[in-house]
Amino acid sequence: MAKRFNNLKAALKLLRPLSGTGDAVDLPDTTALGFFQAVQAGKKAVEYGDRPEGSEPGQLLLYSLVPFATPINTAPKVKTYLSKRSETGFGTAGIAAADANISKVPADVAAAVELVGFVAAKAVIRVSGTTSTQKTSKLTGQKYKTKGGSSYSYPIGFGVGETAKGFKDVKEAITTKVIANANRSVSFTPEIYR
Repeated sequence: MAKRFNNLKAALKLLRPLSGTGDAVDLPDTTALGFFQAVQAGKKAVEYGDRPEGSEPGQLLLYSLVPFATPINTAPKVKTYLSKRSETGFGTAGIAAADANISKVPADVAAAVELVGFVAAKAVIRVSGTTSTQKTSKLTGQKYKTKGGSSYSYPIGFGVGETAKGFKDVKEAITTKVIANANRSVSFTPEIYR
């Protein structure tokens, strides 16, 4: 569950008796804390429903990239995947496959190897909406305003050839392109070897 609910979780702990035995005080679900308590206890079911068709990832497409942890940019390429939705969202996100250093070229994909335990670094680009709408939290029952929007997740890899770039350089290049538009933001996660 998201960090934004940590305060509510901490408040629920304070409802337990000091003796350490017995049940916590049940609050009415007319308050945000009581509503959250009922959800946590399973007394209220949270149903998110189906995702709108435009936000479904669609099929996963095979791409290739060079991991950042390789000592040279001419190292073998590895297989990675990109959702069809993210592929069609390159223009909206403000980057291209070349910016992420990923390739769908048949020769690159055919030469790529499956690297067990490898999770590619990612750039998650958020494109916020322009008009606010009011929603009700499914966990607290409180009303809040949101501008909505979309997010796109892209695997990123080591730059190749004359433009060899490591994780820091790729992050900076993508950030520069993304923030050129005021309604976009980007966050990054490093690659993982399990």
